[in-house]
Amino acid sequence: MKAKSSPASITLDPASLAQVQLGARHTAMLDAARLECGGNAPWRHRKQAEALELCRLAEASGRMVIGQIDLRVEIRVDLLLQVTVACLPNPSEPPVVAEAARLGVTYREEAVVLPQPGFSFVQILAPQQVWSPSVSSGLVQALCLGTKLPAGIPLREIILMTYGALTMMSTQMDPANSAGVLNVAAAEWFQRNPSWIPLSNAPFLKPAEASV
Repeated sequence: MKAKSSPASITLDPASLAQVQLGARHTAMLDAARLECGGNAPWRHRKQAEALELCRLAEASGRMVIGQIDLRVEIRVDLLLQVTVACLPNPSEPPVVAEAARLGVTYREEAVVLPQPGFSFVQILAPQQVWSPSVSSGLVQALCLGTKLPAGIPLREIILMTYGALTMMSTQMDPANSAGVLNVAAAEWFQRNPSWIPLSNAPFLKPAEASV
């Protein structure tokens, strides 16, 4: 039998994401977060709009599972992202590649009006021993997305940049350039082993499966 035509592709622009319908789980999650959303009126509006778009991105991508959204002060999100992540549990052996990362994402009110350091938004909660030029080593695994991120950057862009950094489709590799490099040893290792780059070429939006 011929494969049926797949649905129209969703793109990552706001107009396209606005067409995505939320399922019951994301609807309930947003309703609960809105009840405790604090701050002045503009900040409350921004937080709720960002949370809504993030849920739409999760629905559309097939690559994100949002565990919790907290809008009481900042935007705080706990999510699982299906993404390739290099880890180095044993320094005497080659890296291993995990297939997902649990992220803690924080978006503060000042980020709306002021540029922010690139390491101030995302922390890798799991796996441990992440081996990436963009991720700091140690118990707190901060992810650096650049020297400065512009004021008002949308949360969806932070997630997309995170995906690009962890897959190494886009990452700073020059140990001599401290901007964006939080792990010099990892940067030097990947420069010596360029066949590892990127870890994946898979697009952020999973293609719809054709039915037969």
